[in-house]
Amino acid sequence: MIEGDWHTFEVLGLKDGVFTMVDRQTGSIWNHLDGWAVEGPLSGQRMGFIPIQHMTWSEWTALHPDTQILDRDTGFESQYREVSPSAQVGAVSTFSDTRLPANSLIVGVEAWDKFSAYPFDLLAEDNGVVNVAIGDQEIVVLFDGSTQSGLAWSRVLDGSLLEFERVASARFTARDTATGSTWDIRGRAIGGPLEGRQLTWVTSFVTQWYGWAEYHPETGLYGTPERWSTVETPPLDNSKF
Repeated sequence: MIEGDWHTFEVLGLKDGVFTMVDRQTGSIWNHLDGWAVEGPLSGQRMGFIPIQHMTWSEWTALHPDTQILDRDTGFESQYREVSPSAQVGAVSTFSDTRLPANSLIVGVEAWDKFSAYPFDLLAEDNGVVNVAIGDQEIVVLFDGSTQSGLAWSRVLDGSLLEFERVASARFTARDTATGSTWDIRGRAIGGPLEGRQLTWVTSFVTQWYGWAEYHPETGLYGTPERWSTVETPPLDNSKF
């Protein structure tokens, strides 16, 4: 939905190793990673972001038992194609920001016109909960390594600043130290005095380092150079991303 009108998109090509799209209504060309139209009648417009939480199928169906899925027999199979791992590697052969391996998975955060990246490996080392300030804004990044899921949320609720810590549990659970309320990976309080409350989502999503860094060359990077050197390139698995 752009300026009140629905648009449909298809893949056009690659820019900095990341695919671009064209909308069928105006022929404008869009960057999918940051949502900006870069050519055509809608140049300079930007699509809004919505939170996308990675989770297992069992978790999703437990939350949404009436979910419908796309039938594999669509009639358009001839238009589908798979991207091989070798093609992905070739797409980032000219990658310039080598603080992390090009294909490292990160949680990319855009907050108040500032950008920051949180590597999966370092989030896991820090128990999946990182309280941090971006400028003068306070956020928490929540990360569940078992589902490869991570998003950022504002730590300010009703004017109060919350500090979060991980709770030992079979499922990802965090706790705020002020009230003792427990929170799930979706930034929702599931127990304690704040049960039922929802943290405000901060624009963030899971992506690979090369695309994020090329589109946001000024990005901050969580951790230290010594820790960045320990981040490993994950196996390329097109079934997950």
